[in-house]
Amino acid sequence: MAEKKISRKELLKEPDEFLTATGQTIRFIQDNPRLVIMISVAVIVCAVAALGYYSYHQHRARASHELLREALSQYEVLFHSEKPAPQEKVDELLARFDHISETYGSLLAGETALLYSGHILFKKGDLQGALDKYQKVESSRLADEGLRELFWYHLAKTHLALGSYEKAQALFEKLSKDTDSPYRREAASSIARIYELTDRRKEAVQAYKQYLKMFPEAPDAAFVKARIADLSTEG
Repeated sequence: MAEKKISRKELLKEPDEFLTATGQTIRFIQDNPRLVIMISVAVIVCAVAALGYYSYHQHRARASHELLREALSQYEVLFHSEKPAPQEKVDELLARFDHISETYGSLLAGETALLYSGHILFKKGDLQGALDKYQKVESSRLADEGLRELFWYHLAKTHLALGSYEKAQALFEKLSKDTDSPYRREAASSIARIYELTDRRKEAVQAYKQYLKMFPEAPDAAFVKARIADLSTEG
């Protein structure tokens, strides 16, 4: 059955939804002027507060990045110089990184500063202090920025220096299995070294052979071949 067509005259008699809603809004404003004013003020206050927070956050971000940039420049000067870094300067720089990480811990600059605090402590020989810093950074947002392998590498090196061979080996194995990891070659070599340090010669020989299979053109290939020969003779 065909639907009944509505004439133009009938359509004009239908109430306009926009006009109806507008009229209701106007009447509400007229009937509740104080409530409308309160709502308007609340909206304005929220908008101003949001803008203020954004401006404050941007200011903190700029300030933290500037402080970090200066500290990183000093780091490059101290640790990439032919002369040994003066202990006093190293301690001052460590204090600067600690200040940035404590003041801006929720920002990327603060997390990066925490990482470099770990680097300096490692260089100072405070291995447990370095380990604590690296473990904190591992759970930070930097890990989600594609830097998780960097943290594993430094954690593994620190565990190795502390003599925590099992923990170090577990991390190095993760890195060695990742074909895209920039730390893969050093990780594979470190695994063999750990076998040597724990007097597992056969495993060390196998690990060194695997290393050569993975990196036949490695710059230390001759040294590795010599280690394989020595360990095979000793065994």
